[in-house]
Amino acid sequence: MLRSVFAAAIFLKAFILARWGYRFPDRRALERWQSRRVVRYLRRSLGATGFYRDRARSRLEDLPVINKQAMLANFQALNRHDISLETATALALRAEAQRDFRPTLPGGITAGLSSGTSGHRGVFLVSAGERAAWAATILARMLDARSFRQLLNPFAPRLKVTLCLRANSNLYTAVRSLRLSFQFCDLLESMAQWLEAIARFQPDILVAPASVLRQLAAAQTCGNLDIHPRQVISVAEVLEPDDALTLRRAWDCAPCQIYQCTEGLLGQTCAAGNLHLNEEFVHIEPRWLDAAHDRFTPLITDFTRTTQAFARYHLDDVLRVDRRPCPCGKVTLRLASIEGRQDDTLWLSDARDLALQPVFPDVLRQMMVTAAAVSDYRIAQRGNEWTVQLSTPASTHDQVRRQVAEAIAGLCARLGWRVPTLNFAAWQPPAAGAKRRRIECAQRP
Repeated sequence: MLRSVFAAAIFLKAFILARWGYRFPDRRALERWQSRRVVRYLRRSLGATGFYRDRARSRLEDLPVINKQAMLANFQALNRHDISLETATALALRAEAQRDFRPTLPGGITAGLSSGTSGHRGVFLVSAGERAAWAATILARMLDARSFRQLLNPFAPRLKVTLCLRANSNLYTAVRSLRLSFQFCDLLESMAQWLEAIARFQPDILVAPASVLRQLAAAQTCGNLDIHPRQVISVAEVLEPDDALTLRRAWDCAPCQIYQCTEGLLGQTCAAGNLHLNEEFVHIEPRWLDAAHDRFTPLITDFTRTTQAFARYHLDDVLRVDRRPCPCGKVTLRLASIEGRQDDTLWLSDARDLALQPVFPDVLRQMMVTAAAVSDYRIAQRGNEWTVQLSTPASTHDQVRRQVAEAIAGLCARLGWRVPTLNFAAWQPPAAGAKRRRIECAQRP
């Protein structure tokens, strides 16, 4: 009883702050406030974990940079409950195998797994209080005005949310109430098994990875699905421009996205439709990838989570900055796009001096959008060879291959790169529940 009252109090406070708080007149005011929160986190919270207990932590820059491999190798020392990696992984794997995500570790700690698209599955731990704060922040930041009014109105129907995900979690159901109803659709089941259930549920809000939303939009367009969500939210995958256009056409609403991974809730779309990083909760140190300081990979320090420490954690996502002021008034860092991980960047030789040049994912995505009518594609690099898979009707496959080959050659000619060896392979849909990866560098030249 006390635990539920405590979680409810955390939820209410987090909701109020996330919805109406954290107002800063300018960027400098945000940075001063954030600096104080980081100092407090270093002094009061970080030392509770074995990894940082005897390390210098008076300044953020005193801490070592860690990555996913280091986090997994030091998992037990990086959480304050002394939970081993084996224990957390066993609980998460058992939940995935049995499709029952309710069990927790002692103390109400939830363990979960990332999708593992980088080759190493991440494991995360969150407490009941952190679950409540996460759920409150998601609702406060993502509900539009109409959904918010419906949630609060005791005479209105319950707000219905459909979650199409690889795994359910206590995180997602932490806010189930008399005013909010969740439907979970398991991505490890076939879409045919839950299309009818979604139509029967008639969600107000539809949440799924971009590739799944695209399939649902196709079902809607061809008459196999008839739903009318007010909000469509992309999670777990990059929402690319062609995805967003398809979803807008299917449901006549602008899709938004939540940027979340094992390391935390990192950002979401604002009311003006732009993606912001959650610098009210996470400190970002950019590692710039280009001279113009347009693209970076972040070192993140989450100064609000205490169960598991993420301090100066190197995330290999490539983020592109948009420095224009946002009409929503937020001064947190605005992103033009999430381009994927560093190994989503391909490499080609400069035609003049053979130095390797990065081919950023957004360049290739834009090229594919304009090159040909392709419903989906995959480009994988191994050395100087690119293997290209195209999802197209058989009747146009040869024509589309030529168009894509010409587009790649034209791109290389325009930018002064050597044209890679192209190998066109048969299209293979990703496995059920797998995160979509359209572009991947398996091996540099």
